[in-house]
Amino acid sequence: MSTKLEKVTSEIEKTEKKITEMQDQLRELYDKKTELENVEIVNTIRAMVMDKESILDFLKTMKPAQDKSVKAATYHASEKEDLNENE
Repeated sequence: MSTKLEKVTSEIEKTEKKITEMQDQLRELYDKKTELENVEIVNTIRAMVMDKESILDFLKTMKPAQDKSVKAATYHASEKEDLNENE
């Protein structure tokens, strides 16, 4: 193998490794964001000072809105995956 080819191959390997590390870091950040959002939701619900029945009723009213946002999030996530596959 020529020296130039070896250098390019080495750079490719380094770049692929960096990309993998950054993707892992991004996944961890998304997980952390979700966890913090969940904590915020729990704290908000607790601050409402409702009994169990009231909380369950409240959550039932929130479910239809959540279903729509989950569908939208799933759609956007699949778009990102499609873009990554095309690269």
